[in-house]
Amino acid sequence: MEGQWVIWLSALVSSVLAYFLLDLMGKRKKKSRANLPPGPPGWPIVGNLLQLGRKPNESLWALSQKYGPLMTLSLGMKTAVVVSSSEMAKEVFKTHDQNFAGRILIEAAKALSHHESSIAFAQYGDYWRKFRRIATTELFTPSRLQALQHLRRDQVSETIQMVFEKRGTSLNIAELVYYEGLNLMSNAIFSKNLFDPKDPESAELRNTFSEMVNLAGKPNLADFYPFLKFLDPQGVSRGLTVYHKRLHEYLDVFIQDRLEARRQGVGLPKEKDFLDILLDLTAHDFTLVNIRDLLLELVSAGSDTTTTTIEWIMVELIVNPHVMKKAQKELEDVIGLDRKVEESDIDHLPYLHAIVKEVFRLHPALPLALPHRADNSCEVAGYMIPKHAMVIVNVWAIGRDPKIWKDPLKFMPERFFNGENSKVKYKGQNFELIPFGAGRRICLGLPLAHQMVHFTIASLIHSFNWMLPIGVNYDKIDMSETFGIVLKKSKELHAIPTPRLPNPLY
Repeated sequence: MEGQWVIWLSALVSSVLAYFLLDLMGKRKKKSRANLPPGPPGWPIVGNLLQLGRKPNESLWALSQKYGPLMTLSLGMKTAVVVSSSEMAKEVFKTHDQNFAGRILIEAAKALSHHESSIAFAQYGDYWRKFRRIATTELFTPSRLQALQHLRRDQVSETIQMVFEKRGTSLNIAELVYYEGLNLMSNAIFSKNLFDPKDPESAELRNTFSEMVNLAGKPNLADFYPFLKFLDPQGVSRGLTVYHKRLHEYLDVFIQDRLEARRQGVGLPKEKDFLDILLDLTAHDFTLVNIRDLLLELVSAGSDTTTTTIEWIMVELIVNPHVMKKAQKELEDVIGLDRKVEESDIDHLPYLHAIVKEVFRLHPALPLALPHRADNSCEVAGYMIPKHAMVIVNVWAIGRDPKIWKDPLKFMPERFFNGENSKVKYKGQNFELIPFGAGRRICLGLPLAHQMVHFTIASLIHSFNWMLPIGVNYDKIDMSETFGIVLKKSKELHAIPTPRLPNPLY
């Protein structure tokens, strides 16, 4: 992570100053570790912050090997409890689900008061329950997703046509799936594409989304030392305020255009999209500001996680050509080579489902689930979790637990196809595979993400063969990850597509 040493040096200096300031003010409190889960000793004031390193998911996994699957860390002035096993995840997401349904509100979420309309960072209460009800009964229902199926089909067809036009040339996989994923999400929300790869304005907008997510994922001293938030020492709040303003202006145009279309009764989508549903709710305590912030969250969170997953699937298939061939054989058997993939085909492709699950296991989009908060003190596995403690679930570590997974570091979709894990699903009931979280705060967009990921991957590998550029060896591909809110591939992969279907189908 660029500037990592500068960040932690700043943390150390700020922490020492904080130590003396709090001593002088008489507010320094000794934190008893009595009956807390075990954990590593930390430095005075800094605690265990320096032990997080550049890849906290990996650092926390390593620490859990010594201190156990329920572990206490001191992160600046915050007490954190880290969960690193499916058994402890079940305690958090099922046994004590309601108590841990709160959220740790990070400073990044407060930019332009975004947290007041957020669903991801809303505390468990009336507002969150209201939106949860709307999401499950209006936005992400099977009937609603079915009604908007034509938009996803059109977007995937556009992507396939674009790849066909560039057949035989080396394509940037990350760039390809990023635009496609963003437009899949925007079609569900606005019934139109937000991004055109050939339009410089679209490229600038895409960069704004990307930079906003990257900045929000950086470690922020103000989250660990609340008295520093007014200083915003790393400029996180200031930077995010700028990005939010740009995106608000862009989204306001869509909202006002739709309001005008609704007034005139012309230019409306043939099926209600997410924007129409939310606008219908302005009569029920939802303001246009609430709606704009919710749209921003849906586009940024939904598209970034989905596109990252699609990229990892394509990368794993390309560097494991025997898996690619097996998946293509399944597609041929089910669909043939005389038509394109339809969403209705997805349920008949079990090996494709196994591939997606294996990528969710090895490369979860959110390596550390958004931090939960203990709303009250609570006993878990014989230890006491204090009130308002930060609860971090290391999804990445659970996916590599050798007690659950045979050869956990190997990419083996067969484990979900005909192996002992073949019945494991990722919808919150099987705690060994929780890429979308579980319990009350499971990701609301799971049904849409499921459709988008499977349909996109099936279409890309059914329509094309993919090979690495000449001179690039399969066993030399860099598969390292860059940590952030979303776990992305460190180095972008390029691959060459060649058509598999008759030309008229493109």
